[in-house]
Amino acid sequence: MTIDPGEAASSLHDIAAVERRTREALFYGGCGAISILWGVLVACGYALTEFIPRSARFIWPGITVVGCVATALIVGMRMRGRACEARDWRIVWAMAAFAAFGVVWAYLLGPVVPRPMMYAFQPSLFLLGMILAGLWVGRLLMVLGLVGIALILAGYFVPEPWLRLWMGVVESGTLVVGGIWISRQGLSR
Repeated sequence: MTIDPGEAASSLHDIAAVERRTREALFYGGCGAISILWGVLVACGYALTEFIPRSARFIWPGITVVGCVATALIVGMRMRGRACEARDWRIVWAMAAFAAFGVVWAYLLGPVVPRPMMYAFQPSLFLLGMILAGLWVGRLLMVLGLVGIALILAGYFVPEPWLRLWMGVVESGTLVVGGIWISRQGLSR
């Protein structure tokens, strides 16, 4: 039996499409869990900061450490079942570099930049990272990041006591709702 070049090309194209959808589904499964985790942690961070404002400089680094360790555990558990050659750490290292960049600049700009601008900087930087990750893996992350940034910009002009509440609800809500949405999309693929 012979296969003509057109049928062979069509079969290879179908195989590549299935491989791409499978990779997206696997990524979305882990990404959804990580997004929900960070949404809950961010909500806890904003709540604790509201009740114990003088401890904010200890609360947020603690939240960040817990989130990074939990994220590494989720990624490690999901990667354990994959073959070594199937593991691609580029996106993990890119996001780590992006986060380190944000932390350094937030630390350097913190005393200089007005507080409302700093409330918007970190969440929008994180959501920009989601948009960039979406360039690699799928449009869902791009949509989630764009919606989150639009909501942050909409609330940027809210007066100070309500601004923190707005940012907490928008940031954690975007992450939790987006994580659930991403997880469901990963299951449906």
